[in-house]
Amino acid sequence: MIDKMNALAVTVLGEKAELMEMPRPRAGQGEIIIKTWHSGVSVGTEMWIASGKRNDYGDPPFINGYQATGEIIEVGADVEELSVGDAVVTFCNGAHAEYVKGIGAFTHKIDASLARSAALFVMPSVGANALNHANVNSGDTVLVVGQGLIGQSTAMLARLRGAYVITSDVSPERLEISRNHCADWAIDAGQGRVSDAVKTRFPGGLDVVLESTGLQVLLDDALECCSNNGRFVFEGWYPGNVNYNFSIPHTKQLRAFYPCFIGPRASQQGVLRLLAGGHLDMTPLISHTPKWSECAELYNQLFTKERDHFNGIVVDWTV
Repeated sequence: MIDKMNALAVTVLGEKAELMEMPRPRAGQGEIIIKTWHSGVSVGTEMWIASGKRNDYGDPPFINGYQATGEIIEVGADVEELSVGDAVVTFCNGAHAEYVKGIGAFTHKIDASLARSAALFVMPSVGANALNHANVNSGDTVLVVGQGLIGQSTAMLARLRGAYVITSDVSPERLEISRNHCADWAIDAGQGRVSDAVKTRFPGGLDVVLESTGLQVLLDDALECCSNNGRFVFEGWYPGNVNYNFSIPHTKQLRAFYPCFIGPRASQQGVLRLLAGGHLDMTPLISHTPKWSECAELYNQLFTKERDHFNGIVVDWTV
């Protein structure tokens, strides 16, 4: 039985990841092991961990990442409805490796044809959970602040619900993707306050605003975009305390929502059905699909300003 595996491990916080041999995981109670096909990179939350601003995996070296597709090769006790040989996607700890341990409760069967796009299923699952909390419906006017993968997939899902969707970002590359695939109107936040642009078309403000970046410097302007009695969603993850101008939501009498994680299992499965049916197409959001043997060089660029030129990254462990 194989005891070692190739893995991409963060070795210096905020600076470096390397390919190295690591112990192969074993399935415990309620767990499964997959032979990895693809692992999805989260340029946002994952890099909080890689830079040491979150301590999810302890001290380096550790395998980063939390979403992967593959074939089940081992099933632990008390895992129901999953078997060896099943094609699955899983939420996990340490996705960028030849073998990944997942929890049965966060593992879903998929068609093997979804192996690449489903490796990023966490992002739309976060978006679906946020939209569910805010009760976004057809006819709503919705702004998604930030067009990283979570913001992009949230915008796509909001459009599928029949909302009129506006997005904002400063990255020309992400704005172009958003205009082409995610939004009815994409605002270049580098040209001025987003709230000023919004008021040119919607003087009374918008029904729902989702702040997806986790950057508190954007909160006041995002709050200004809401209509009176509107809904504001703290979709991003914010380290430490968060400060914003209390008078804005107070005067507007906003309702605030704080969705956490990827939502209930039924919501995750709803996202996967949209992927399987071709209604939610993550393919245009994927900018890089490196082979596992070549992924370290690309991954290390995420520690630099070059990360702004990347979008969806899916590591291929099959070649």
